[in-house]
Amino acid sequence: MMDYMPAYFDAVVLGTYEQAACSPAAVFPDGTGIAIAAPERILPKPGETLILPICGYFVVSVLAAMDGKPLTVHVRRVDSKETLSGEVVEEGANEPIEPPPADAPRPSREAFEGVSVDGYFNIDAQRLLPQRLTPGAYDVVATYAGMKSNIVQVTVSAP
Repeated sequence: MMDYMPAYFDAVVLGTYEQAACSPAAVFPDGTGIAIAAPERILPKPGETLILPICGYFVVSVLAAMDGKPLTVHVRRVDSKETLSGEVVEEGANEPIEPPPADAPRPSREAFEGVSVDGYFNIDAQRLLPQRLTPGAYDVVATYAGMKSNIVQVTVSAP
């Protein structure tokens, strides 16, 4: 199994949406925002498929989330500025177990004015990207509901 620095990224259960040891402690001055954490260094073993754990927390306006793109991770190689991006999609997570009746009233946009939603995420960003990351330094940022997270730098070492 590959090694991460700091080591607590070894224990992250990826694909979960709950607070974890790697979750950033974020306070957003205006009440909304997005923050991420990632290992500073990844040391894969020979033959291993790279896993890039990203842990995050967000507080966003429901209206901004409805109108914006899904949570997206952007990974930019520092030396070439090449950027790879991938969207986080929770298959079926936002679907009701039983659909509402066809004649059920739909809430108006006004019903969501001033309403925020928050959540955690723990994902393997490599799985979202169109190609494999190679050894090097990368700047990682997430965007969601019109907001941009902090930038974290991750160095992927050669096996």
